[in-house]
Amino acid sequence: MVTSDNSRFNTDAVALLCVEFWKLTQATKKAIERLPNGDGRRLEGQLKYSQRQLVTLLDQLGLKLIEFDGEEFHAGLSASADNAEDFADGVGLVVAKTLEPTIMEDMKVIRTGRVLVEPANSLKE
Repeated sequence: MVTSDNSRFNTDAVALLCVEFWKLTQATKKAIERLPNGDGRRLEGQLKYSQRQLVTLLDQLGLKLIEFDGEEFHAGLSASADNAEDFADGVGLVVAKTLEPTIMEDMKVIRTGRVLVEPANSLKE
């Protein structure tokens, strides 16, 4: 059982573990999409269960995993854009894809996320 006594674990290590688990779930989602209809149903159910478990455990530890897909990219966002230099200054940008989520404890960023951005007017509807 996970306790709320956060002094018993290394927060940075837990944050890294969460990011790696999140990346594994993203890769698994892509793999499931490539399976013939119905073949990935059990795997998809297990993935959803595992994701709920991660959120529950993070909540017990006082941590939050944050994705930014579709959000406006700005200096106050707790994520760095891998491709921000591809765009001119002053161009409105939005997050096209979260590469790594941000991990927060209360209002403190434990691990900064990584994203890909695109011009705001290029969002597909």
